[in-house]
This record gives sequence, C-alpha cells and structure tokens, in this order.
Amino acid sequence: MKSFFWLLFFALTTCVVAQTVPARQEVWLPSLEVSAEAVRPFTVASAAGAATDSVPSNIDSSASGASSSRTPHDQRDSSSLGKPAEPPQADTHIHWNTANRESLLSTGIMHVFNAWTEAGTRDALYGPWFQDWTRSVSELRGWSDSDRFMAPYAGHPIQGSIFGYILRENDPRYKTVQWGDGRDYFISLLRSMGYSAVWHTQWKIGPISEASIGNVMLHASPGFITLVDTPTLGTLDMMGEDALDRYLIMGLENRTANRALIMLTRCFLNPGRSFGNLMAMKQPWSRDTRMGIFGENFVKRQEMIADWKYHNGPKPFEFVKRQPDPSSDPNRVYPKAAPIELSAYPNFESFSGRSCIGGGGSGAARLSNEWQIVGEVNGCLIMGFSKYTQSGDSLFYGGGPRWTPLATHRWSPFAEVLFGGRKVTYEVDNPELETKLLNAWNDGNGTLPHYPKRSDWSTQVASNGPSLAIGGGVDYVVKRPFAWRLLNIQYTHSWMGGVDNIHPNNGIRITTEAVLRIGTW
Repeated sequence: MKSFFWLLFFALTTCVVAQTVPARQEVWLPSLEVSAEAVRPFTVASAAGAATDSVPSNIDSSASGASSSRTPHDQRDSSSLGKPAEPPQADTHIHWNTANRESLLSTGIMHVFNAWTEAGTRDALYGPWFQDWTRSVSELRGWSDSDRFMAPYAGHPIQGSIFGYILRENDPRYKTVQWGDGRDYFISLLRSMGYSAVWHTQWKIGPISEASIGNVMLHASPGFITLVDTPTLGTLDMMGEDALDRYLIMGLENRTANRALIMLTRCFLNPGRSFGNLMAMKQPWSRDTRMGIFGENFVKRQEMIADWKYHNGPKPFEFVKRQPDPSSDPNRVYPKAAPIELSAYPNFESFSGRSCIGGGGSGAARLSNEWQIVGEVNGCLIMGFSKYTQSGDSLFYGGGPRWTPLATHRWSPFAEVLFGGRKVTYEVDNPELETKLLNAWNDGNGTLPHYPKRSDWSTQVASNGPSLAIGGGVDYVVKRPFAWRLLNIQYTHSWMGGVDNIHPNNGIRITTEAVLRIGTW
C-alpha cells in the first residue's frame, strides 16, 4: 500500500513540475486542443457515437490531433465510381490490449517501487517462485490487513478508481461520459468496477502480484478487505471524482484561465483520473470533454471568461447531457424491482462484549417481485484488546433468501436469512523478537539468511464454524439506479468455540448500505 501512496505522490508531483513546461511543448502528450475560432459557448456534451466521443460537435476534428486523407478524383479506383460512399463505422469495442498494457504499466511501477524501498520484497525475489507464491496466497485470512484507516478506506479505493479510469479511457462508447449522463454513465461505472475487480485481484494474489513478486503476505498481515473494498469503494470514488469535475472544477474553469490553478485542482481533486491519464501517456490534468489550457486555447479561455463576466456573454463551459445510444430501444419499459442489486457498506458488529468495525459487500439476484437470492461477504477488526500487540478480526460469508414485499415502491422493507460460515483470527505480535530478527538479518549481511517472515515473530490462532444471520431493514430508492439501505439489523449466531477471549457465538450486526440497482434503467 505504501507503494501506491508514493505512486500517487509521483502523479501529483508531475502536475506541479509540469507547470514549468513551456506551452509549445504541450504536444509531447495527446491532448484535446481547439483553435481560437471554435464556436462558443463550449458546451461539455457527450455524443452517443464513439466516433465523435473525444471531439465535441462544435470543434473541428483537426483540433484533437485527428487527421484524415482524401483520395484525389483522378486516383480513385474506377470500380468505386457511381457507388455511394459508405459512412465510417463507429468504434464501439473496448481496446483491451491498450487497457491491459496500461494496467500492466501501473502494476509494474508499483512493483519497482516495492523492490526499491522494501527489503523483504528484494529478499523474496530469490527462491522457488511458484512455491513461495502459493504459500503467500495461502496466508490470506480474516478481514483486516493491519493497515490504518487511510490505507484500506482511502488509498485502496483510489487504486480501484485508477483501474476503472484506465478502462473508461479505452472504452470508445463511454469514454466521455460524465456525472449526469444517466444510463450510459452507470453502464460505464459497472464496466469499470468489473475491470477494477479483476486487475486488483491480480495485483494482490495473481501471477504478477504482491503475493508472487515479493511474497508480501508472508511478511505482513493479509486480509480480504482489499479484495472487497478496492473495486466497490473505487467505484464510489469515481462517482465522487466525476461529480467534483462537473460541479467544482468546471465551475472554477468558468471563473479563471489560470493554468497552474486548473492543473493543480484537476490533479488533486481527481487523483484516480490523473494517474490513469499518466498510464495512457497523457498529461495528468487532461480532459477529453474540454479544450486545452495552453497556446491558443489559453487565449480563447481568457476571451470567453471575460465576455461572460463583463459583457453578459454565455457561460464558457456548461454540461449538456449526452444523447441516448441510438442502438437502444426507446420504447423499452424497465422493471421497478431491480433484477440485480450490488451493495457496499460499513459494518458494525457486537459480540461477547466486543465491538467489531469493518465493511463488506453483497449481491442479490431477483427470483420474483417478492424474493431475491443473496450472497454476502463482510468482515471487521475486533476492538478492545488490553495490549497493542494483540489483534483479531472476523470474516463472515453466507447466502440465502431475502423477502421484499414492496420491491416496486420507493420505500421497500425486507427480511432475510443468510447461512454460511465465520472465521475468527486472533494474533499476538512480539515486536522485540521482530527487531532482534531484523538486526540478525541486517539487510542480507547478517547471520539470518532471509528476511524474517511474520510467522517468525507472531503467533496466530484461528477458528472456523457455521454461522447464521437473520434480520431485515428498509431501502429507500433515491433514483432508479440507486437505493440507500437506511438500516439493516441482523442477529448472528455462530456454532464455534471461542478464540482466546473472543466468543462470537451471539452478536448483533448493523449496516447502512449504498445499493446499485441493475436492470432498472
């Protein structure tokens, strides 16, 4: 996780350093540039066709770096005479090769930084690769990965949004979607979330992951939290960045043409998008939906802002909702009860006098208007230990039916029964022994042949058992794509023995959830 924060720092530093680059050098990376003759006001529209996605309709295509060639009349094939010219086909397919290369670049940069700054990673580069990889993956247990709050609930979501923006950049159909573009926007988010889930899972436990290159899970406390919250909270991060770009950043650009201020604001308020741009070899502050900020574009921005401020001219930048996909059926009636629901949530649980704080996610498929089948995974960090060297976490996984008698209404109560399992892990660290072992290793120059593993200075006890969760709550449908599960209260019972002084047999779990409703729009 430390490597990601340094990577983000590198992206933001690039924004600062780039302020010293002369305007004439802006062409070193692709950028949307428009001539001073562009028609104003410059509306931020997103055309439905992918062929015009990167160039708004009031901008000449040459401004975006596009080029075209026409065959002279005397060089045309005689077989084409008298035949109507076929219009070019819009590119609507995801550019998988490019997206995967950019994701590999992001992964490679983080691996390089890990090897550069972490002694354990460098030491693990030697030895049986496959055996060490499988041993590292087998260390996955519980929920927490022992990181502080900022890493799993701020850093991981930004990392998930980076993979999401990489896919959006290489998805011609939805490349220029913005907050407010309705169904197209949420379809784009779903694509990004799926792509982020695959690539982040690869980064954690795949063949070119932290587990295989560096065997991080043998040295640090591993948990499932990052596999769950990175794609789900990363999607929420994308929504936040998109909303900030539309309302705050665009509002700023309507009031100033200051290049340094625009660059820094775009980078700091949209960190995931900025790093995704870097992976595409673009300026981190680049936008496909608005004109550039250097050269003639800078002059044009100044003129447009001055005209709006002092001469009652139109606002320079305004959002215009993109037109629906012409291939979709305008007469289709979508159901009010969501066929599929995905949720992410913070999680509070209390058992045996202890508090347990974490998060989780669930998915539900609808069988009828009244019934769903639900799968859920959540976990939490157990609090209240007497010593800082002690830690514990709980992981619940289960599935079952959910009753939704008013699924087609704005207010929708529900009840559910989930049956599955629970795993509780208790761990005691020995920091004095850890220090002693690190000194003995001495960066590879001491008496210890290898960097000490976590199991060398930490004792772990775990227990598994069947678990049941019974409860219910109420949903409030905000919009067709979204609902807020205001409250979900569950009674939990686990058939398992205690782990040291942790007894999870009976508990109460409380959640409030953001629900994505798929198939209603």
